[in-house]
Amino acid sequence: MPRKNAILLQAGLLAAAIFFAGVVFDWPALRVLIKPIPVLCVLAWLSPVAGRDARLIALGLGLSLVGDVCLELSPRLFVPGLVAFLLAHVAYVVAYVGRTRALHLARLVPVVALCYFVFGWLEPSLGAMKGPVLAYMVVIGAMVWRAYAQIGERPHAPHLAWCAALGATSFAISDTMVAYNRFVAQSVAMKIALMILYWGAQWLIAASSERGRGRAV
Repeated sequence: MPRKNAILLQAGLLAAAIFFAGVVFDWPALRVLIKPIPVLCVLAWLSPVAGRDARLIALGLGLSLVGDVCLELSPRLFVPGLVAFLLAHVAYVVAYVGRTRALHLARLVPVVALCYFVFGWLEPSLGAMKGPVLAYMVVIGAMVWRAYAQIGERPHAPHLAWCAALGATSFAISDTMVAYNRFVAQSVAMKIALMILYWGAQWLIAASSERGRGRAV
């Protein structure tokens, strides 16, 4: 592993550990300061990759940073945070469509079914947030679908398609846990778990953009 990448990995893991300490001991100021660092490390790791695809993924990471800060600063900033993450998913969708336009509609069916189930499960607790949450689920569902649509469509780098698919899945699970933690019941253990899934998702999504070539796919 190149020295720069090793340093970024160590910095990201250290920041994650400090953030979890802030969660366990309820240190909100520390959480706000530390929370963006792991995604900043992913962004720095992606930065040498050229091309439109990598720029779109970087845009999604940047918008996610805005969402991270909003969600951590105040419950009143939940909607701006939701919008920032929604736009991040739009950036990822555009990147994924740029990789393949093959529809693979059969892969959309389980995504729609799962979104329908999750929304029905959360709906009684959403109140006035039903509309925004539904819009968000449509966009993240599209992101998951377009991630899985890449499988079999990138024969020169099949592992990168799986990075996109696993990253999108991890992001969707993390977001479901965020909604549960926000609207149903709060749990320290769940917040730690969802952040592990979230940071893993961002790394996998960044990793799905080709490295070591003159351009990204």
